[in-house]
Amino acid sequence: MTQYIATKYVSAELRSRLKAEFPGAKFSVRTGTGTASAWISVSWTDGPDTQAVDRIAAPLHGAHWDGSTDSYVQTNNEVTVTVDGKKVTGRPLVDGINTHRDFSDDVLAEAKALWSAAFDGADPDAPGAIRDTAYVCGKYLPDTWAPQQVHFIAREIVAPKRWKAAQDAPKCSAKTTAKPRRKAPAKADPAAGITVNYTAETGVTVTGTTFGDGAAPVLRTHGFDWSRKAAHWYVKGTRGDQSIAALIAAHTAAQALRTAGITVTAELPELPADTVLPAAPAPAEDVEEDDDVPEDFAGIVLRHTRAGGTLAEGTARGDGSAEILRGHRFRWSRNLGCWYLPLSRDKAADHFTLNALAEALREAGHAVHVTVREDIARSFTEAEAEREERAADRSARFSDRADRAAGASTAAFAEARRIGSSIPFGQPVLVGHHSEKRHRAALDRIDSNRRKGIDEGNRAEHWASRADAAAHYEQHRKDPGRTLRRLKELEATLRGLEKLLAGESAFGSSRDISKPENVAELTRRHAETAEEMAHWREIVAKAEADGVKLWSRADFTKGDYARSRGHWYEVLRVNGSSLTVPGGPDIQPVIDRNTRAYSWDDRISYDDIKGRMSAEDMAARLAAKS
Repeated sequence: MTQYIATKYVSAELRSRLKAEFPGAKFSVRTGTGTASAWISVSWTDGPDTQAVDRIAAPLHGAHWDGSTDSYVQTNNEVTVTVDGKKVTGRPLVDGINTHRDFSDDVLAEAKALWSAAFDGADPDAPGAIRDTAYVCGKYLPDTWAPQQVHFIAREIVAPKRWKAAQDAPKCSAKTTAKPRRKAPAKADPAAGITVNYTAETGVTVTGTTFGDGAAPVLRTHGFDWSRKAAHWYVKGTRGDQSIAALIAAHTAAQALRTAGITVTAELPELPADTVLPAAPAPAEDVEEDDDVPEDFAGIVLRHTRAGGTLAEGTARGDGSAEILRGHRFRWSRNLGCWYLPLSRDKAADHFTLNALAEALREAGHAVHVTVREDIARSFTEAEAEREERAADRSARFSDRADRAAGASTAAFAEARRIGSSIPFGQPVLVGHHSEKRHRAALDRIDSNRRKGIDEGNRAEHWASRADAAAHYEQHRKDPGRTLRRLKELEATLRGLEKLLAGESAFGSSRDISKPENVAELTRRHAETAEEMAHWREIVAKAEADGVKLWSRADFTKGDYARSRGHWYEVLRVNGSSLTVPGGPDIQPVIDRNTRAYSWDDRISYDDIKGRMSAEDMAARLAAKS
């Protein structure tokens, strides 16, 4: 059976090959969306020429477009890629790879200087007629307009010279140790102690913390974030803030650290005498101090708490752990500064994954310690508030991406129109004429820019849609109808947990309640479910207090009409949790026993009802329309 490789994996493989083949060049490799999902766009500035990049991309094409038959022709190429940590070989599902090379301002400036020298100091940006050919650095320029000649110099002379110099530079250097990709942040000196600083230029910062000193949970509780680049803790929004609020935040953090038994040096301006610091919230439990990790342990710690999820701490770049962690679904977090297992917060530990990962790491020569603390958890209300905050951040981030993509799409279409405006309307390609090559190149650039405009437009729609969904996250989450349905599911879950605790079967299985660990886990889940139910009941109560009507059995009698999904249904029977209505497709505004399409009945849950009308009012309404 033929194995096919999805475009996103081919895109990752192409990015890896370009990086290995052209060190020092930065490529943007993007996978299309929608109708262009089988296409890959590659763009870069200066660097290698287009033909060299096309040679790398050619083996990854799954098909190519044949203009003579207006169809795709399969290449039968095979490629080996990494999928979920495993090597997979198959045919790429890639219909085409577009490559686009730009030139930096420095390259274009040098090209303009060479052009000006060749044409007696003329200005290449000044409007004028077609220029004759000229000899520049061993190459003859085509007889065309000045901007095209400048672009030719940039492509054929300046950019290749700079790329060759960039490639030769490492060979001509002192051949010392390779420069690291990123400067590692300086590690804190434990002897220097922890210092809380505040200046208008840097904001509120905390320096000198070390792993396991107990400062991290206290600082997170007070709104601090870790800056991996600067290697210190900071409070967002306080940089450049000269208000008293920022200074209060700094003093509050210093006080909380001292309360936690941590020695702190606070280099802070004095507060006004009548200022009262806010009561410090209870800091999160210090996992590092309370868990069973030996003090002198220097390996990788796999740590799980319900509050923080599953984390892998103590790894180092180049120690061989990254591929193993990725193969077990872990991802790297720049904010946390460690690896984490997605969707593991507020849940019980996945012991199967933890044990398999620990075994794989030990086989690779790593010392591993696994610690699980199910008792360290956060409330459902705290978790929900964080989810809403993150949704707001996603909305802002996705909106920015949508704006950038929309701008790039507009610019690409504008460039295509600009190039097309230089070609007389209806002018065919004059085969054999000196303008043939220039004309075909212009058509290629028009096509490339139009494709880019379409791709960027699709990206803009994608990110705008995601931004809209994130912006309405809280609204959808707290919708009364959805909340009521969610409560029904939670009530069923609670009943099932109570059965399991009583030794009965539920959810298609049973638990051995003679084991204390099973009872403890079921008890935790029961308490968490009850807490979540209480949270959503408060949401429903608030909606009712705000005037939202929640329909029930008491609101209807037989013969009334109920509005649901944009249609009115006659009530045939009133039940405890639903209304019985005539069955039939929703193709008419009012469905009753006379206009029903089918002989059977349907049911509408009360949480799906949006309105009520009496039989008399409905009769009057229908009579007015007839």
